[in-house]
Amino acid sequence: MDSPVLTRREMRGAQPADTAPDPLNQTLHHAAIARLHRLIDECGDTGVSDMHIHPDKPMRRLRSGKLFIPDGSEVVFSQAEIMMWLDEATEGKHDPLNPRGHASVALATEKYRVRGTFRKSLQGVTVTFRIIPGVVPDVDAIGVPQVIQNLIHRDSGLLIMEGPTGSGKTTAIAGLIKLANKTYDKHIYMVEDPTEFVHEEIGATSIVQREIGTHVVDYPTAIEDALRSKPNIIVVGELLNAATAKAALHAATTGHLVITTAHAGSITEALDSFIGQFTADEQPQIRSRFSQSLLGIMVQKLVPTVDGRLTAAREVLLNDLNFTEIIRDDKMQMIRARIAGSKGCFTLEDSLADLVVKNAITIETAIGAAKNPDDLRETLARKGVNL
Repeated sequence: MDSPVLTRREMRGAQPADTAPDPLNQTLHHAAIARLHRLIDECGDTGVSDMHIHPDKPMRRLRSGKLFIPDGSEVVFSQAEIMMWLDEATEGKHDPLNPRGHASVALATEKYRVRGTFRKSLQGVTVTFRIIPGVVPDVDAIGVPQVIQNLIHRDSGLLIMEGPTGSGKTTAIAGLIKLANKTYDKHIYMVEDPTEFVHEEIGATSIVQREIGTHVVDYPTAIEDALRSKPNIIVVGELLNAATAKAALHAATTGHLVITTAHAGSITEALDSFIGQFTADEQPQIRSRFSQSLLGIMVQKLVPTVDGRLTAAREVLLNDLNFTEIIRDDKMQMIRARIAGSKGCFTLEDSLADLVVKNAITIETAIGAAKNPDDLRETLARKGVNL
């Protein structure tokens, strides 16, 4: 027998002051939420990472990077059901899709947390749900390099996780926070949009988790507020704009370890993107501050393995005096060569070549994922791989 599902409104015991509850609407609303919760649990239990739902169309599921519709078990939702989910997730907010045309939300069943994005489209209001594992991962289990793990011990500076949406940036940060939580008694302040992993405090560690739109209006405001509580570590969900980048940089240069994400596909792109958010007049000063506060950058990309799963290929920069000078003096053309000659640093092509040597991925997969296929071929040849 299914456990009763309480909606957010029922848990709050709230009703609009001037509106009498409609029993039929309440029943339909409750049924729509219960059906969604059951499906989320089913998908999570079978390794599905994403659910793509369009009104009156079979739901697509994503597992190991491949979209599919299960044979003989098509699931279809109406536009009315999707709007009930949106109403529930936004707690009845009036017209939540305006003015941006989309809304990011967080939901939870008894087993899983879910990140959802509702958006207007030609097909109506559609939604994508990403299922978050119920257990915060260990950094070793997800393969975060030791050189990146070591940065969690630093007292101040900026660590940036880069990569496309769905590449595991948030998961990597969650693993690092779990490591800090287990290892040190620290004050950790996290602000995300939305919150994905929920961290349980260990020992004397204090963890504050806030969500944009629910607990605070935007990232710059959240970072400013964080500084008043003297945290050791500040997690900023995403460097959305210059204001967020400037606030994160200020925090990193005033005695805080700041960990954040962005969407670049390489180290060089990451550096150019960060600086490029600012005006030409601001850039010289930003370059100087950024070059001195940056601890490291990890770019991550998921690639299919030979056994049909996904694994991460990475590119890593660890800042040192040479990189500081290169960034400060805007000599970005030197970055790639410097990565190749720096201890602890490696390119995406190095990582892909290692995966080929371990027989984790095919040569064709590696070449397709490489930013510089010719460099990859040279690296594979040096490692004795026949092309």
